[in-house]
Amino acid sequence: MSASRVLPTVSIVVPAFKAGDTIERTLISLFDQDYPQLEIIVMDGASDDGTVAILEKHSDKISFWTSEKDKCQADALNKGFARASGDIYGWLCADDTLAPNAISLLAGYLIDHPDIDVVTAGCKRIFSSGVVVTEPDEEFYDKMDYVNPIEQPSTLWRASAHHRAGALDLTYRYAFDWEFWCRLKRTNATFARLTEPVSEYYFSDDNLTSSGGRKIADEMYRVVKNYGPYNGRLADAYKFLFNTFDMNGFYDAETRAHIPKWRRTLFSLTLRCLYVLYDRKTINAYNWNFASRQERGLGWAS
Repeated sequence: MSASRVLPTVSIVVPAFKAGDTIERTLISLFDQDYPQLEIIVMDGASDDGTVAILEKHSDKISFWTSEKDKCQADALNKGFARASGDIYGWLCADDTLAPNAISLLAGYLIDHPDIDVVTAGCKRIFSSGVVVTEPDEEFYDKMDYVNPIEQPSTLWRASAHHRAGALDLTYRYAFDWEFWCRLKRTNATFARLTEPVSEYYFSDDNLTSSGGRKIADEMYRVVKNYGPYNGRLADAYKFLFNTFDMNGFYDAETRAHIPKWRRTLFSLTLRCLYVLYDRKTINAYNWNFASRQERGLGWAS
């Protein structure tokens, strides 16, 4: 990024709780960014595992940090954003990392495109079984009401859009990011996509997103019910698919071939009926299988 540019401050909030094994990796990825106007705010939830010692070690490079109890991750983030002084916001969980130049790339896009409020990019999803590289597809904005197409660590947005949309909703424990993207859209924020992977999103077996199961499905139902097409009725179709078929292995690649033929025929006929009641595109966009697998103790993916 050219030194001659007038750079807005980018505020990154890092929510943490018992992240002693990972937060230094996260912080170093922020310290190594080539963006000079970077404000790093760490909100730790009164960890007792060594997290605080790491924050103290790096306190000269952190704009603000505290270690105090919070209600949930969304609460920690809200407290962090309340302290933020930047023109551009983002957050990075304490077990994820940013690629070199990520903030320059994302913030640079917002600087060059004043008509855009939110920019999101690709991500390297790190699983115990390997790495999956994702990117937002061309229809991500249209799908946002019924599928979460945004990689949270690969996203920055304008503080002005954040204030219009309001604080993160504390009634969500898992899907508060997706609900927030939908609220940004509802408050007329404009979105753009980049395809480059700019973050590494770690999916361990014990982090928040990896252990929600049915609780995640319940929150996804709420998002689709509040924001989704067909006046939210698509949420009921997804809930039906989750309970009736997904929880019985119909969406598991490694087992569905072993389901009796008559049951697979019934599933096919059900989908055809749903295509008539809704449409093929939105029904086939159903993607709650990861929550079903978690609930059944099968891990992330087949």
